[in-house]
Amino acid sequence: KYLGLPLITSRLTKHDCAPLLERILARANSWVSRSLSYAGRLQLIRSTLASMHIYWCSTYLLPADVIKDCERTLRRFLWGGNGSSQKRSLVKWSSICLPRTEGGLGIMSLKSWNQALILKQIWNLLNDHSLWVQWCKINLIRKHSFWSHPSAGLWSWAWRKILLFRSKALDYLVYKCGQGDKFSLWFDPWFYGSSIYAEYGYRVIYDSGLAKSALVEAVIKNEHWNWPTTSPDLIKIQSRVQGIPVNSSPDCIFWEKTGQQFTTKKAWTLIRDSAPTVYWSKLVWHPACIAKHAFCLWLAILGALNTLDKLFHRGILPSARCLFNCGEDESVNHLFFACSFTQYIWTEVLIKCYIFRSVMPWPEEVQWMSDHTKGNKPPQTIRKLALGATVYNIWMERNRRAFKNSFLPTTSIIHKIQDDVVTKLAGNESSFDFTDEHCHSLGINWGIVR
Repeated sequence: KYLGLPLITSRLTKHDCAPLLERILARANSWVSRSLSYAGRLQLIRSTLASMHIYWCSTYLLPADVIKDCERTLRRFLWGGNGSSQKRSLVKWSSICLPRTEGGLGIMSLKSWNQALILKQIWNLLNDHSLWVQWCKINLIRKHSFWSHPSAGLWSWAWRKILLFRSKALDYLVYKCGQGDKFSLWFDPWFYGSSIYAEYGYRVIYDSGLAKSALVEAVIKNEHWNWPTTSPDLIKIQSRVQGIPVNSSPDCIFWEKTGQQFTTKKAWTLIRDSAPTVYWSKLVWHPACIAKHAFCLWLAILGALNTLDKLFHRGILPSARCLFNCGEDESVNHLFFACSFTQYIWTEVLIKCYIFRSVMPWPEEVQWMSDHTKGNKPPQTIRKLALGATVYNIWMERNRRAFKNSFLPTTSIIHKIQDDVVTKLAGNESSFDFTDEHCHSLGINWGIVR
């Protein structure tokens, strides 16, 4: 080992990665995490667990089964409180790894993050002058261009993986010709995203009479293209390159578009799996959100809460009858807010927000609240907090009735909702302007302003 990484020339195996897997599992099991909320576990994953593999990912392309084991530990920790839990996942991991704007939790997929870090190595090989880059050029690339370097041969497994990633990097690299003193004439992809060799083969090199090691500057004269015209292909090239401007500035390589430098996050954004943007993300995740409320609201919007109808259909419970004694079966749509018990609570909360309308079905309620809570001014923030607090406290009351046989009246639940909103905003009163007449009245109605 060197600096905690295995020194290998052959394929990286699961056995080689055992120290990484053991460290992640040990850390996941080291916290007293069963008492943590889902939101607390999510914070630990994002701040600690999900970053433990970055050092390895920046050096090696991890095997698929290692990635699977790492993500299994994170998944089990999120839903069960430790890395060995067998508790059922409420949302599939691929959805969790989406950004919040796309309906996920913003945990970065290990596979795509690993690939982005390998792309960073390629970027460094093309742009950096570090000791590692110089060593690679002297001992590995040698007289080749990086783009013409053969991937077959007696190279280490890690180096072959970097070479195999060239095609993916090529999709996003932009070669900008200047005076032609940096780019390989034949092998670098400065020619409309490809290389002359890839487009025309070895024959044009022979016909030109120029060396294989020639730079682009060999066919530039007085800031104009000046290709040999000794073959039809070379004549065609001379015509095609007129669309590529040259000048006295140095050659440059950019990422994705001219003027943009590489960052690992930009690379990850390009190669990760994506999904359509969801309209409700700012309703759930906003600067003033209460983390545990936001997580519960996220589950409710996705329909992922373990409601009684799901447990009944899986054969776990004999009945799905609503615990609020309304006579209907419990489901997410029923709980929020078709049930007469929860509908009364939400109606009272709406009135506190100065919203005077009838309660709508859950999907329409989410849509309406999303449309009418844009921005972070006091009325919009209070509405968002009120929805999150209502969903969370109704779910907590449902669980009290299911598991503790304990019951609270609607007035107590509404009081809890108000306390949650007031506690959150009272500590940040200076961040919100309640001097406006409507905002001031709303603040008094909630007990935020005295």
